[in-house]
Amino acid sequence: MRRFIAAITMAATLGAGATAQAQTIDQKKFNVVGTWSFLTNWKDLEVPFWTEELPKASGGKLTANLKSITELNLKGTEVLRLLKTGVFDFAAALPIYVEDGAAIVEAVDIAGVARSFQMGREIIEIWKPEMQKVMRERHGAMVLGSFPFPEQNFYCRGDIKSIADLKGKKVRVQGTSQADLVKGLGGSAVTLPFGEVVPALEKGVVDCGITGTMPAYKAKWHEVTDTLFRLPVGFSVAVWAVNLKTWNSLNAATQALLQKEMDALTVKSWKAVEAETNEGVACTTGTGACSVGPAGKLKLVVPSKDDLTARDKVLVDVVLPSWASRCGPECAQTWTDMIGKKYGLSAKAK
Repeated sequence: MRRFIAAITMAATLGAGATAQAQTIDQKKFNVVGTWSFLTNWKDLEVPFWTEELPKASGGKLTANLKSITELNLKGTEVLRLLKTGVFDFAAALPIYVEDGAAIVEAVDIAGVARSFQMGREIIEIWKPEMQKVMRERHGAMVLGSFPFPEQNFYCRGDIKSIADLKGKKVRVQGTSQADLVKGLGGSAVTLPFGEVVPALEKGVVDCGITGTMPAYKAKWHEVTDTLFRLPVGFSVAVWAVNLKTWNSLNAATQALLQKEMDALTVKSWKAVEAETNEGVACTTGTGACSVGPAGKLKLVVPSKDDLTARDKVLVDVVLPSWASRCGPECAQTWTDMIGKKYGLSAKAK
């Protein structure tokens, strides 16, 4: 009798597993907005994922109507709003463009905190649960994966020899924490859309701009500047988010496949962009091989130990306290406990 009962139990268990395995992937065409069409992230990572890799993994059942933010002529701040309303099912979103709950999401990419791609990815993985709350509650979305842009540095008109030369400069920034960093260094922060930076540099509206190494080359910043001051500011960490209504309409098998493929895209993206960073330096300065076009001739200035110390002082004295005041005491303490203590930092409003 015991053997009979055990056999029946095992058969039921195997049957349930088989049913789950047999659950078919939903047939779905997603509306997707990605990043800028002239950048490597779009060409080498986003387009292959949505047009080849995901369709192949799903047996052709999951496809996408994929558009770049460039093609749609959208501002970064519009992306999450349109994701929330259901215009898009998936979106590539930069924390610097988040408006509602901005400081909490900004915590993954506070200017001057991350010193390496590894550290940048560690931070977003640690903080993801806090960011997920904001995305769910305020934006009707969920984070499925992350990706960076190349290392963010200063591109300037004229001769920049050290961090002291940034004093008095008008610098184009991305987001509030970069603005705090520039102000702490004695400069003036200017917010401009990416596409408007080159003419602004040409006309002297700004003296410098902060962006990633390869994006600077692709956007031809090297044609309107003289110096690449390679002072690491961050990695412009971004996320892939899905509209919650879209996500909840999918069956478990489809959700599991999407998460698996997004996890793979995350790993691939971090590796590819890290590898691209040094080539971006070579392409703008002519100090190495450039596989994507003729190299520029910017003067490459590597920050000294004193420059890095000065940046760290501004981080501690200005950037982190400013962010803490925006996020609030409880949020700042949570960041300090989860991230700050791991790297010898503390966020507290002054």
